[in-house]
Amino acid sequence: MDKITKSLLDTFSNQNEIEALSESTRFEHFSNFSIISKLFRGSFELDDIHSGSGGDCGIDGLAIIVNGRIILDEDELRDVVEATSHLDADITFIQAKTSSSFDGSSIGSFIHGIKDFLSDDPQLVQNDKIKKMKEVWEAAISMSSYMVNRRPVCKLYYVCTGKWQEDQNLRAVVNSGKVEIENIGIFEDVSVEPLGATEIQRLFHETKNKLSSTINFQSRITLPDIEGVKEAYLGVLPFQEYIKLIQDENSTIYSIFDDNVRDFQGNNAVNKKIKGTLEQLKFDLFCVLNNGVTIVASALTPAANRFTIRDYQVVNECQTSHVLHDCQNIEGIENVYVPIKIVVTESDDIKTSITLATNSQTEVKTEQLEALNIFQKKLELYYNAEGKSFPLYYERRSQQYNSDVSIKKTQIISIPIQIKAFASMFLSSPHLVSGYYGTIVKRFSGKIFNEEHKYLSYYVSALAYYRIEQFFRSGDLKVEYKKARFHILYIVRLLAIGEDLPQFNSNKIESKWEEFKKLLIDEGQAVKIFLLAQSIFEPSGLELDKKQYKSESETEMLLTAYRAHNNSMQLTANASAD
Repeated sequence: MDKITKSLLDTFSNQNEIEALSESTRFEHFSNFSIISKLFRGSFELDDIHSGSGGDCGIDGLAIIVNGRIILDEDELRDVVEATSHLDADITFIQAKTSSSFDGSSIGSFIHGIKDFLSDDPQLVQNDKIKKMKEVWEAAISMSSYMVNRRPVCKLYYVCTGKWQEDQNLRAVVNSGKVEIENIGIFEDVSVEPLGATEIQRLFHETKNKLSSTINFQSRITLPDIEGVKEAYLGVLPFQEYIKLIQDENSTIYSIFDDNVRDFQGNNAVNKKIKGTLEQLKFDLFCVLNNGVTIVASALTPAANRFTIRDYQVVNECQTSHVLHDCQNIEGIENVYVPIKIVVTESDDIKTSITLATNSQTEVKTEQLEALNIFQKKLELYYNAEGKSFPLYYERRSQQYNSDVSIKKTQIISIPIQIKAFASMFLSSPHLVSGYYGTIVKRFSGKIFNEEHKYLSYYVSALAYYRIEQFFRSGDLKVEYKKARFHILYIVRLLAIGEDLPQFNSNKIESKWEEFKKLLIDEGQAVKIFLLAQSIFEPSGLELDKKQYKSESETEMLLTAYRAHNNSMQLTANASAD
């Protein structure tokens, strides 16, 4: 391995606290992260992608991206597809070798493993991760009636630390494999990319960059100077230019609606009207019927009519954007013009004000996640304040900390993780945290992100999540229990605080939670309580071979096991006293 790649790998390993893993495994994670970050604009965990181990079919990384979101289970797949009424699927396979040259037999084995994965009757031994993703993929294929925009796209990446020389024999292996996968007959497009040291280094450097798109913005006016705003524009964009802002080259919609207080509502009455206007070919009416899209960006570089917009979010008209995405194949759609406002500012307060103002004209249901509401902002500030005792970083917007190399990836708590950790520990519902996080929020309407809640509850649950992931990485906890990590977090809460919880807006919560926080900050004490939780989980009766633990009865089994532990401890204490 060359010195530059090794230096980048070491930096990556430190940021993700995986130094204890072998170099080959760390390079697999490094390659997976660098490649998937190019394809997916949101945050993800390394283990979401990594599949390399025994029975991996020669596949070190595997990602299924549906409608711009990484899908990890069938519940999440159904939630996302049913909410949007379409299915744009990409499946990506990665093989990463630390060897300094490309090897034809290894590339051939990689392609063979993928063909076996995609076959109706796989013959190769599959580990648990490969089996799970195979089930998700088959579920996606079974929902092909939702593939109204295009068929799935398949991408293969073979990575090593050498240099691709366009060797004729190697190119023949690659081209032959591409044709064989195309002949399966289910893909819109198949690509096979060999990546050497230079390419994987470039991709890793690009993970530090923000989302960027270039459009031709001819029909515009410049708005007057506004305090706190660098520049602002009002105008209309042709459909073909607007679509560049919301989807990638494979026509997959970006996850750039994080700042939008309403997620896409699917085929509701409003969206039917928008779609009806387009299907009736009333393209000229679209511009006057639509309230307009507002984009908030951190930077903009103009060059005549060409605008390069960086680090941006679409903060309203999420519904309109998804409908335009769905209707992009209608003949004549290029005649549609989209009213648009672009505001360039680095002020979070201004971004928040714009978000709330542009969404005030229609009802915003309280059970839906407000990624930039006042509670979220204050929660982020609270995390910053708690950083003096133990630094964690609350990620209100996807990838907001990507460019800060001083922050370890393991210290970043995304909104989905916050929701799952809090609901598992303090709402006693680890069985309800599978699926798409927008759906999970609806399950806990009014019980999470309540403006009256003490922020410490959220920070403590995030700190507990950080610890359990740390102990899985270090080997202190058995890695085969990782799929039950939210159930183990529930047991940890029972051990630390007990069954009865004070109200989350109660002052009584502060003292109890402070003690819990101190325990979690002390690594030695923390590992003891997590090991105890694991020992309670093991005889609880939950089946290890289950794909997921989704039943309330399984959570009740944990409570029973915890009570049995308490009774046993009490009997031991009484016997000692006698």
